Amino acid sequence: MKDLKWVTLVLAVAGFWFSNPSLLAQNEPATQINLAEPSHQAQLSAVLEGGIHDYWDKKYLITVPDIGAMVPDRPGVILYDRYGVVARQATVWLDGAKSVNVKDAAVSPSGSLVVAGWALNKDGAVATFIAEIGSDDRVRRIVRTTPFTATYVCALDDGTVWAYGFERDSHDMLVESAPRLRQYSFEKGRLKSMLDPSTLPDGQAFRETWRPAQGRYLGEVSLRCNSQTVVLYHGGTGDLVEFDLKENSMQLTKVTALPGHKTFHIMGFALTESGDIFASFHDASNLKAPVSGLFRLRRDNSGGAKWVAVPGTAGLYLKDSPIQKLWGADGDSLVYSRLNDGRLYWTK
Repeated sequence: MKDLKWVTLVLAVAGFWFSNPSLLAQNEPATQINLAEPSHQAQLSAVLEGGIHDYWDKKYLITVPDIGAMVPDRPGVILYDRYGVVARQATVWLDGAKSVNVKDAAVSPSGSLVVAGWALNKDGAVATFIAEIGSDDRVRRIVRTTPFTATYVCALDDGTVWAYGFERDSHDMLVESAPRLRQYSFEKGRLKSMLDPSTLPDGQAFRETWRPAQGRYLGEVSLRCNSQTVVLYHGGTGDLVEFDLKENSMQLTKVTALPGHKTFHIMGFALTESGDIFASFHDASNLKAPVSGLFRLRRDNSGGAKWVAVPGTAGLYLKDSPIQKLWGADGDSLVYSRLNDGRLYWTK
């Protein structure tokens, strides 16, 4: 498994990027980023329950129920620490609501919990919102985002939240020219709006790919932030959006296209505190030999980027590959699972 030539053979047989094997960049020095032995591991049975956006963010595993439905009298968003212990149990409910649904949740570097979703009142009116959860694990502050619906969020310590989502008009139709990436403040409301897909150089070619706000499958679109940068990646279009918080500027990078067949999925995504970007992929185009692996984003001198395999991680799913799924980043450590058994590992 340590032999990169053998890895190439496994990937080719399984059809993993068969049409463009250069994506593996096997002979480039940047690929020599071997996965270190785990520095920590823990049993977290919650990872087996399969919520809508379960992932590791900062210091916690964030779990949201499969359909996102909340109730007024019991917790709906639960956080687990690195030992598998329940750290927070948030009850997400708004006064006057008939129903509340949470689309996503995130934690700031200092541990503040925010959620994004929508609420339906008794008259049938829908309002979309981003809420901060207080120390009592109930809604403390809220910013209404209607007509924008946030599908992914990430939180900063300055009291602002970045959100990726979509806007609908008065007829409940998608506004394709509306900005998809926005910044909100609980004190001032919306601060920034950017990333109109229709204005991108290949916006028309990828028009249908941009339509689903959460991506064509869960994981195709990812939003993460650390203390320096906000990162949005769309695997279907190859667009990597980075907003430098210090310079107050946005940069768009084109990443070499991923396979377009329906059996290929991005299983996990991570942005470390140092700014490195990783993802785990799964390809089941060959049902008898599905493959998985961990990849790191490598930038080139022309301003583009591509995914390169971390040596020793690409191989037969749940057999030769030690990566079942990348769950996220804890500082500069990656958090991942090897098998579908609820055990997570930390490594750099």
